Amino acid sequence: MARLLINGDDLVVRPSWWEKIATGHRQIRVPLSAVARVEEASAWWRPLRGEPKRTSYVPGMAHLGVWRHEDGQDFVAVHPWKPVVVVETYGKAPFARIAVSVRDAQAAKNLVPDHGR
Repeated sequence: MARLLINGDDLVVRPSWWEKIATGHRQIRVPLSAVARVEEASAWWRPLRGEPKRTSYVPGMAHLGVWRHEDGQDFVAVHPWKPVVVVETYGKAPFARIAVSVRDAQAAKNLVPDHGR
């Protein structure tokens, strides 16, 4: 599962080693100033929107990759039945939304203290 970290003025999303292989992304950096909201998804599948662009799907295990939609594109590394944190962004962010399964959703949400802008 992915990890969320703060590095300087950036929120950094680090996928697990096999998520890196499947998605082609070693890490995603988003300026903290571009983070609009961080929340836990009510169900693992709710953050999936649009059409898969570059994705890997392992039935029963994961949806991984980039999904495109009318507002841009999302990065997804979601595992069924695991907690999912959704980072909504704006401005100079590489993705409109980042949805990743994490071990501790509450800790990931609290990582960005002023996320409710």
